[in-house]
Amino acid sequence: MSDIKTGGFRIMKNRSALPSGVATAIRSVRVENEINMPTMFSFTLNSLSASGRWQDVNFDMFQPGDTITVFLGIDTLKQLVDGQITAIEPHFSDYSSATVRGFDRMYWLKFGTRTRTFQKLSDNDIVAQVADSVGLRVRLTGTAGVVNDYVLQNNLTNYDFLMLRCAQLNYELLMDETTLVFRPSAEGMSPKRELNFPLDVSDLHLALRVPTLGQKVTVSGYDVASNRVLTATTASGTTQEKMGGKSIGYQLADDFPSSPVRYERPNINTQQALEKVSSAQYQRNLNQFIEGSTSVLGNPDLVAGINVKLTGLSERFNGIYYITSSVHTYDVEEGYQTEFKLRRTGI
Repeated sequence: MSDIKTGGFRIMKNRSALPSGVATAIRSVRVENEINMPTMFSFTLNSLSASGRWQDVNFDMFQPGDTITVFLGIDTLKQLVDGQITAIEPHFSDYSSATVRGFDRMYWLKFGTRTRTFQKLSDNDIVAQVADSVGLRVRLTGTAGVVNDYVLQNNLTNYDFLMLRCAQLNYELLMDETTLVFRPSAEGMSPKRELNFPLDVSDLHLALRVPTLGQKVTVSGYDVASNRVLTATTASGTTQEKMGGKSIGYQLADDFPSSPVRYERPNINTQQALEKVSSAQYQRNLNQFIEGSTSVLGNPDLVAGINVKLTGLSERFNGIYYITSSVHTYDVEEGYQTEFKLRRTGI
């Protein structure tokens, strides 16, 4: 582990610590995570040490499929990813180096395409079946949801198929170590951390954009049994979508033309399912209302999928924000830094 003043890291291979000579040769570490994306890690080993001495590092000790666990932190190290090596990139020269890359096990969902049907199953049941088919453990949060008469996975990877289910319901996929989690979007829930400007965050860029789609969402389906068209409409938000503010983004657009949208979902044949999809799309259409980015001293708690509370800005911009992606980097010269992107649906 490096100097505690600039942060530190620990990397384990197949649940065991790296040999001290190999750990010393690591010059940089990077972990990237994003909502609904496999978390990626990479680290680079140099054959030349910081003191300029030659190091005998056997790059062949790393193999595709090896389990890699990465910890980062300032005072306390925290696990950020448990994944597998998918790429090794050596550079042979006077001072050889190698970069090792990989992903967490959500990556398993990207192998091959499948065509199959799911009948009389809730989305929780569907996700559980898909996860089991690739050997993933799964944790399902929220209610079981509406039972779907018929859902088709049409020559899609498991990942692309589950992304379609997430988009329809405003759900999310993430990994908790080696367990796949399928949950309703956590945007707007209780913040895990408060960040003050300028004490905790000294450089923050935000962009507020008037929403142009989705002030009113109508979803249409068709009930074959009764031979009639079904519709569900959502035109108001919830306290969660205000994210600690007084209103949601659509209310800031009252001086502009109305922005209704309509979606056709002929495969949905129950009123309950249509109402759930309508509400989910209303929420999703607000996602680009306020977006921003910043960087701070390394903090392993700031990861995609959590809410933070920003203070010290202005009455309009103070409040809860949702972290959508983060990049954690350690470098022997610059120490540990965290960059992250965030968004807000209220004001």
